[in-house]
Amino acid sequence: MKPQTSSLFSLLLLLLLARLSLFYSLKNCTIDFYDQNKIVCKFNSLTSIPAGIPKSATSLRLSANNIDRIRQTDLTGLTRLMFLDLQSNIISHIEDGAFSDLSGLNELIMADNNLKNLTDDMFKGLHNLSHLNLNRNQIALISKFAFEPLKHLQELYLSSNELVQTRDTLLQHPFLLILDLTDNQIPSFQSDDFPFPLLNLTDLKLMSKSLRRFSILSDVFPHLKSLDLSEAGPEFEWDVSEKSFLKSLSSLYLFDTQLTLEEYMLIFQTVYSVESLWLRAIGRFFDKGLLDFACGIPALKKLDIGANGISVLNDTLLQSCSNLTELDISKNSMADMTEASLQMLTRLTRLTIEDNRLSRVPLAIRNMTSLTYLSFEGNDITELTCSDFTNLYSLTVLNLSDNRISQLSSCVLKELPRLKVLNIQNNYISQINNAFSSSLVQLNMNDNKVQWLYKGAFENMSSLIDLKLETGVTIVQRGAFDGLGFKELQIVSFERYCCNSPRADIFSNNNKIVNLHFTRCKDFSLDSELFEPLTELTVLEVTNCNANSLDFLIHANLTKLEKLIFKDNELTVVNEIVFEALPSLKYLDLSENPFVCDCSNDWFIEWAIRNKQVQVANAYQYRCSSPSSEEGRFLLDFNVRLCWEFTGFLYFISSSALVLLTLLSSFIFHFLRWQLVYGYYLLLAFLYDSKKRRQGCPHIYDAFVSYNVHDEDWVYGELLYELEERQGWKLCLHHRDFIPGKAIIENITDAIYSSRKTLLWICPGSILYTEPTVKHSVIVNTLTCVSVCSFRLFDEHKDVLILLFLEEISSNQLIPFYRMRKLVKSRTYLSWTQARSHKGLFWEKVRRALECGHEPGDNHNPLTANA
Repeated sequence: MKPQTSSLFSLLLLLLLARLSLFYSLKNCTIDFYDQNKIVCKFNSLTSIPAGIPKSATSLRLSANNIDRIRQTDLTGLTRLMFLDLQSNIISHIEDGAFSDLSGLNELIMADNNLKNLTDDMFKGLHNLSHLNLNRNQIALISKFAFEPLKHLQELYLSSNELVQTRDTLLQHPFLLILDLTDNQIPSFQSDDFPFPLLNLTDLKLMSKSLRRFSILSDVFPHLKSLDLSEAGPEFEWDVSEKSFLKSLSSLYLFDTQLTLEEYMLIFQTVYSVESLWLRAIGRFFDKGLLDFACGIPALKKLDIGANGISVLNDTLLQSCSNLTELDISKNSMADMTEASLQMLTRLTRLTIEDNRLSRVPLAIRNMTSLTYLSFEGNDITELTCSDFTNLYSLTVLNLSDNRISQLSSCVLKELPRLKVLNIQNNYISQINNAFSSSLVQLNMNDNKVQWLYKGAFENMSSLIDLKLETGVTIVQRGAFDGLGFKELQIVSFERYCCNSPRADIFSNNNKIVNLHFTRCKDFSLDSELFEPLTELTVLEVTNCNANSLDFLIHANLTKLEKLIFKDNELTVVNEIVFEALPSLKYLDLSENPFVCDCSNDWFIEWAIRNKQVQVANAYQYRCSSPSSEEGRFLLDFNVRLCWEFTGFLYFISSSALVLLTLLSSFIFHFLRWQLVYGYYLLLAFLYDSKKRRQGCPHIYDAFVSYNVHDEDWVYGELLYELEERQGWKLCLHHRDFIPGKAIIENITDAIYSSRKTLLWICPGSILYTEPTVKHSVIVNTLTCVSVCSFRLFDEHKDVLILLFLEEISSNQLIPFYRMRKLVKSRTYLSWTQARSHKGLFWEKVRRALECGHEPGDNHNPLTANA
């Protein structure tokens, strides 16, 4: 196997193995950010319980799917599971033994399904179950032993089903704490249905229009604390023979009841221990007389009289309710309260006046020094005055949301030194100008009209840890958040058009923020400088802000960021470098972005599946928006192997080309290096020849003599004496005629073109010989000389080169330059060896060669020879 193919195969094998050992890439599920043993698979259109749930899971949420049945093998091996939520599916059948492995399960929620019958073995194995929620099914029949395996059942919720009786159904569960039978078809609930007491029952919910009778003739509920009889009609009958049977009852719910006045009075006379009473929407019988009976309950502390049509709260309605500590008079369409309407409630700590028609803060609340909680949510209050909350020294929570308040002056809250929570969302406040108390811990200003955040807007709010600003802010001044000394800012959420161009320095003095949210920002432009001061940030959310890149995180220095939510934006490609800048990241949610499904996201796809540090929430639900061929498909279904195969093919081609180039280079160096060197100098000679021919250089010398420095004695002793002194030729010699400082190659070229002939003296050590001791300078000089003369010989058609050999040579001694060998082999040359006994003839031949343009003699002359 080729190395490249083997490497590619190994890489693909590793990727495949990585898929088999996933933890963070549960298909259709996510893992809770704070607890990795909690698995969430909600809202994923699942038709069955998915495989691959970790065996270590302790919590599993499968609500809001399309699961229609639970099979025996669906939950196998989940022995550590303690919480299972199957709410809002279409489950109509559960196979016997389907829960047999869930020995550790404590809570099972199966509300909002299609169950009709509960069989004997349906809950087999759930012997540690304490909480069972079967609300809003279609259950009409419960087998006598259906709940028998549930030995530790404490809370049973069966509301909104079709049950018609309780006899025999609950007899096996004397340890129930909470029983909810709301909205069934049960006409009566009586102690005769329970042959032995339900000693632990504390909460009984019987709200139903079908309920006609509540009869307790024995002490079967000795510890009952809460009873809900809401929606009981005018035919309802209350039959409790002894007050002591409900001696522990502390909460009584009578929402929307239509009882007779006599029945109300009978109930109030029986429940002497009730502390909390709900008389909401009880209709035509609500009046002062009824309240007098209700408030006559000795233990009564909390009263809810909402939705009873009270238009004005007068001085006398609550006259008999002086012991109350909590009062709720919401949803009464109340337009006013008399100043003395609450003066008798000197112990009141919690007052709720929501969803009424108050246009101002009523005078009645002033001087209520015991109040700790006050809510005017959902009224029509338009203005707050400096004296509205006079003497409310104990108030810690104030809710003014959903009103029409346009201004909040600094004096309004000055009387509230202990105020910790202020909710003023959904009003018309346009300016924040340091109007808040320094004791505030939570401030909610969502949905107001604030356009500017001025410097010092939150000055001295050193206790604030939770700030909500989902509002219309468009300009934030430097220092707007100065003075906030929080260690944890839970939410800074700029909404809608507020953060088109947030200042990079708005958080410059707030380096302790750990939780930051941007929501619904139009055309949001994120800058790394914005986050540089937030060195402690651990949670960042950017949702629905039209942001198209995560690159701002590369230089944001968010080394402690653990949770990043970037939902519903315009992100198409995820840059790998981003996550290198987030070493602490554990949770990533990129849902509802228009991803590109091509090789530009191949790294992210593999990383989302393979990495073990960062959970990519809902990764298997990410869909492709482009290209058109992939539109609507799931991002993680894109076949990234195509990218790897194409890349591998490129690697193979590149590697093969590199290998071939290396082999070719080695071959050329070994066999053709001299040809390359010669070709280089031949090119230089061509350039010089072209230049000199254009210049038309005149002949200054008769001949240029090219020789080896080792032959200087012979040149001066023999050649120079004979040719210059005796024959009178003017020769060019490099040691006397070359211009000092000029390049040697230029000197040689100038000498050749300034001479009619060139005498090339060949001897041992010359470039034409294959001796390894030849110096580089000799090679350069000789090659240049031969190359330039070759061009003059062939291009000018002149006999300009005369070869003189000091010794006999053979062709295999020549350096293997093809053109030089051809030149030497094809030209007649003069041999000094053959001329030793005929020197006169040798010099005569040289003279004749210098005089004409023809070759010096024929090949048979004893003084000449061919190589």
